[in-house]
Amino acid sequence: MVRLKVRCRCIMVVVVVAQIFLGLWFFSQPLDPPQQFLQRLSSEGGQSILHLKDQPASHYYATFEKELCVREGSVVEESSESQCVCRLGWSGRRCGVPAVLRTARWLHDPKLTDTLQLRRRVKRVIMLLPLSHEYDIFEANVNGLRDVVDVFVIGEQSLNFSDHASLPLLDKLKNGWLGDHQDKFVYVPARDDAPRNASLIQGLVHDGLRLLSDMRPDDLLVLTSGEEIINRDVLVFLKLFQGYPLPIRCQFNQFLYGFFWKMEGSRNGKSLPEICILSVKFFANAFQYQMAALADGRISKETRNFLTSIDQPLQDWTLPEVGWRCHLCLSIPTLFEKFANLPPSLRPKWFSESPADMLPFIQRLVKVGQDENLNRVGRANVPQEDFLPPFVWQNHDRFAHLMANPYETMSIHDVV
Repeated sequence: MVRLKVRCRCIMVVVVVAQIFLGLWFFSQPLDPPQQFLQRLSSEGGQSILHLKDQPASHYYATFEKELCVREGSVVEESSESQCVCRLGWSGRRCGVPAVLRTARWLHDPKLTDTLQLRRRVKRVIMLLPLSHEYDIFEANVNGLRDVVDVFVIGEQSLNFSDHASLPLLDKLKNGWLGDHQDKFVYVPARDDAPRNASLIQGLVHDGLRLLSDMRPDDLLVLTSGEEIINRDVLVFLKLFQGYPLPIRCQFNQFLYGFFWKMEGSRNGKSLPEICILSVKFFANAFQYQMAALADGRISKETRNFLTSIDQPLQDWTLPEVGWRCHLCLSIPTLFEKFANLPPSLRPKWFSESPADMLPFIQRLVKVGQDENLNRVGRANVPQEDFLPPFVWQNHDRFAHLMANPYETMSIHDVV
C-alpha cells in the first residue's frame, strides 16, 4: 500500500513537471506570422499572435571601443571613440537628438537632461493606427518607419452598420498589398458587437494589444490616425533613449486633400495637441487603457508618485512638429467611396449617392481648398523637400496626386 502511494505521488510529480515543460515549450515556439493570420482569418476566423522581438543594438548604434554613436544621426565613417560626427539636423554627444526636438522645453532643464542616456536594449515601438481608405498615407508611414516601428496594429471598421462585409483594407492585404512589410502587421477585425459610439482606436487598444506577446512595461505606444505621418526622427530618439518625460502630446502640420493646401487656423496650421505617445506602463496605470481617460488627461497624485522615477520623469510636454496630418488626402473616386460608406448621419450635408453629381462637386472642393463642410480652410502651398515626409518626397511620381493640385488649371466654377 505504501509503495502504491509512493508510485502515485511519483506519477503526479512527473505529470506536473511534464505540463510545466510542455507549457514552456508551447510559449517558446515561434508564432504565426501575419500572413498566416490573414489566411486563417479568412478561412477559419482564427487569430494569431505576433511575438515582439528585440533588434540587435548594432542596427541602431555604431560602436567605437566602449563609446556609442547613433547611426541615424552620425556620419559613421568620420566618427571615432573620441567624437561622434553628427549629420546635419542632429546634435548631442551621441548625435541622437534631432532638430525637431529642440523646441521641447524640458531639453533645457538640467534636472531632466542629466538623466537622459542611451539604452543598450532599445525600446519596442507599437503603432496603433485605424484606417478608413487612407492607403497612400499608410504606405508612406510603413515605408518610412518600418525599421523603427516594431509592429503596426491596424484595423478598419465598416461605418455603414448594415454592411459589415465591406472591408477593403483586409481585401488589399489578402491580395498582397505591402507584402514585404506584412511581417510587422497585426490586423484587428471589426467587432459586430462593438458599441456604435466606441472609437476604432479604442478597439485597436482593446483587441490589438491582446494579439501581441512579450510586451514590456517600457514599450512605447504611438496612438495615431490614418491621416497622420509620424516624423521618423522623433521615433528614433524615443526608441533609443531613456530619461525623457512622458506623456507626449503631438501637434501635426495640417494639410487638406494633398500637400498643396496647407490648413490655417489659430495654431498656425497645427492640430490641437493631444497625448499620442506613452509607455505601456503609463497607459495601463494612468488611464487603464481607456482612450476617453487619456483624452481627459487628468492623472491622480497617487498615480504620479507611482509612475515617476529617475528613468521615467512624469511631465506632460508637446512636440509641435511631430509629423504631418493630411486630411481627406485621397483620390476623388476613393473620397466618394469613403463618404458613401459613412452612415447618413455622418455624411456631409451636400452628399448624394450619385457619382455623376458628386465626382465633379468633389473636384471643385479640391480645386478651391474647401473642406467637407464647404469652409475655405487652406492656402496654396508649394511642397518643398524640407517640409514633407521624406518617403513622399523621394517617391514624387508615386504621390504626384498629393504634391500638386490636379484641378488648379481646370476651368471649374468655384462652389459658393
